[in-house]
Amino acid sequence: LLKMNFKVGAEKMAAAIAESVDPRTSDKGAVETLKQLILDGVAAKGAATPGTTIQFDCSDEGVKVSVDGTEIGSAPGLCQAFCDVFLDKDGVSPALRDSIVENSCEKIVTSKSASSNSDGKS
Repeated sequence: LLKMNFKVGAEKMAAAIAESVDPRTSDKGAVETLKQLILDGVAAKGAATPGTTIQFDCSDEGVKVSVDGTEIGSAPGLCQAFCDVFLDKDGVSPALRDSIVENSCEKIVTSKSASSNSDGKS
């Protein structure tokens, strides 16, 4: 979920995200689809203004794009490339990647601990 803190034009927003995904996939048509979905969703508002939310849901089918809770459509086959924008060694935010790993591992440890305690084990 991307929540805007400042105003960004639809074309600039769509291009920035597409440019991050593009080198991580060979499916340039799907990248153009993703760019167009973002452009269409944000352009309907004129721009991504403060408070605008852009949600990306990844699945085996691809990346579903929603703007302010309204589903715009899906870009097929881009799930891995989209996730790699944030999670691979060249991700856009190493601090975000580290935080995801840290918090995910913490949840796994906490979950296993709670499960062990409920089974009467320690």
